[in-house]
Amino acid sequence: MGVLGRKSRKVSGWVDAASRSSIWGGHNADEIDSINTLGGVVSALALSFVLGLQYMVAPGTDEMQYADFRSLICKSQESREEFRSFVIDVFKVEDIGKHSEERPVVGRRSTAQPLGASGTSDGFGKKEEYFNFTKMVRLNTYMDIEQLLRTGVQSRYGESEGPEKHIACISDKDVQTAVAFTAAEFPMEYMRAFVLQTGDFYRWSKVTEYIGGLSGSLIFSSLLWSIILNLSLALAPVREDASGTALVAWLMIGGPTMFANYLFLVVGLMMFFFTHGRQLMALSPFAGATMSNTVDVSLFSILLPIFLIGLVLGQACMAVVRRS
Repeated sequence: MGVLGRKSRKVSGWVDAASRSSIWGGHNADEIDSINTLGGVVSALALSFVLGLQYMVAPGTDEMQYADFRSLICKSQESREEFRSFVIDVFKVEDIGKHSEERPVVGRRSTAQPLGASGTSDGFGKKEEYFNFTKMVRLNTYMDIEQLLRTGVQSRYGESEGPEKHIACISDKDVQTAVAFTAAEFPMEYMRAFVLQTGDFYRWSKVTEYIGGLSGSLIFSSLLWSIILNLSLALAPVREDASGTALVAWLMIGGPTMFANYLFLVVGLMMFFFTHGRQLMALSPFAGATMSNTVDVSLFSILLPIFLIGLVLGQACMAVVRRS
């Protein structure tokens, strides 16, 4: 009789056949308990990093606002709602603040200069200077940011639909240069208002937050399943049954559950690494180089092949031991 006070029952044909198989038979309770415990420990450790990363990729952070601004520059809707045109209009009607200075002006409000010129003066003695779209980018070389925003990005990348085209756009040297000059000066409350009013059609922070949320959910689920599996194994009469039949019966359901649990953990870790790469791209003013270093090289060229090689070697070790 086991720890739950169950009476001995006749072994079913399914359990009897499974006990003679190489997959379910030949195990002991301590071995299965160690596998479950390992999954729980790794899940708990990874979850602490994932939750911390989710705070970093929240849409309100400065890094995510910079990344959203850069991505919205490359994404376009109808011409009347295009974000690039909206940026130009905001710069031409809003004092960016850093270029205002007090001047002793006497008399009526001056309207001699058109809105958006190098400056306007009012009767209160304040000279407001607006954003200069012509910037020197190299020695004796200038960039017209307004022309790039109005027609340049659209002619090169169109609507930049699809991840590959969008990554190519935000990695473009001229786009990155324009963002370097405009993002720091642009009032970000206008960007948030634009997104809220025109629809949440694309934000870098939205996709990053979504992937990070999936990673956290999978790893948290893996932790919960590890706890449940450990409790189930502890309460089942697997250690009292010397024949091992009870453990085989437990493994017929617990085994696939353990496999799914580790699958949750592995996929969650992969998503965590991908979220980490997108966060680094959000921080970096050189999106193309960061994309190559963190995703193309680190994830797909190093981490993924090493993981697959380790998986094959682990299976080979098990096969050799079973045949010896």
